[in-house]
Amino acid sequence: MKKLLSLLLIFVTVQAVQAQAVDKEKLLDYFQTQRYAEAAQYLQNIYKEDTKDPKELSQLAYAYLMAGKLPEAEKNYLKLYAEKPADISGLFNLANINIRRGNNVKAKEYFNQVLKLDSNSFNAYKQLARIEKEQAEIGPMIANLQKANKINPTDADVVFDLCEVYFKSNLFQKAEDILEPALKADSGNFQLLKMKMPVSMGSKKYKIAIETGEKLLSYGDSSTFVLNNLGKSHFLLLEYQKALGYFLKIKNTSADNEGLLYNIALSYRGIKDYKNAVPYLEKTIKAAISPGVASYYGLLGDSFENIDKNEQANTAYKRGLLFENNGSLYYNIALVYENKFNDKKNAISYYNQYLKTINPQEQPKLITFIKNKVEELKR
Repeated sequence: MKKLLSLLLIFVTVQAVQAQAVDKEKLLDYFQTQRYAEAAQYLQNIYKEDTKDPKELSQLAYAYLMAGKLPEAEKNYLKLYAEKPADISGLFNLANINIRRGNNVKAKEYFNQVLKLDSNSFNAYKQLARIEKEQAEIGPMIANLQKANKINPTDADVVFDLCEVYFKSNLFQKAEDILEPALKADSGNFQLLKMKMPVSMGSKKYKIAIETGEKLLSYGDSSTFVLNNLGKSHFLLLEYQKALGYFLKIKNTSADNEGLLYNIALSYRGIKDYKNAVPYLEKTIKAAISPGVASYYGLLGDSFENIDKNEQANTAYKRGLLFENNGSLYYNIALVYENKFNDKKNAISYYNQYLKTINPQEQPKLITFIKNKVEELKR
């Protein structure tokens, strides 16, 4: 009898543990204090390992997701998907988990599943377009952006991405058409205003581009982009003095130094100030030439030397002198004249030019060596 009572007591205890309810206040505290890993562990200890209850799976998956434990979150969302394949929020979570884990192919599958259940899901179209942009799938990206824009014409991100496509395709009117409702909804959106400037310029609506640029300036945006487009718009209206004013305000020239210098030079020419145009055109030419050109000619000359084409070698070296170089080309030319052509006069001339490029503080021994060589050739 005692054994029977003991077995019954054990059975009742086990049943009580299995039926243990979630302490909602405790779980809420975990979530509010963002202790998601503890929340997930707490739920895992309460729920059965093989639970198929959608509510329990959803709580577990969410806790793991917020804790950043993506494999565990995906595992539970997949279980939820097996029980509720039409659960749109679960599909979105599975898609986003796969994006975070770098599996865009799988993410697209889940977003397409969402669209089968809800063909008007703005977020699904938007997310698909983002993935397709990343994968350079231009056709599908445009189609999904257009669908998303039709559902929600005021979403700035979608409008910006779609405008960018239209702008690059010279479809300026289409870009204007979708920009207008988005800017009505958010007239101070910097992203959209910055897109409106080049779009207006593409449509030859330079005054609108200028108004937009001045608006951005009044909001405190004096970026290179804004100043450059203001300068270009005034230039295209033949307002060269105003254009010059904006171009000269640009501090950061790293993006397109050549283009900026050229625009400044053209603006000076526009106001017939040729004296100032000249140095900017010279700077433009210098910016347009790769700093490696001289060394490329140096390598070309050396290659010609190695196959005994000394005339071509010297020609290549001399062409390199038209560009910036560290002086080594003078030395190479001198060596060709000395050793290949036995032309002492020209060898001395180029050795002397090479001497002018050497820093006496850094390489005094090299200077002595070259001077001795010149003296030998003079004998």
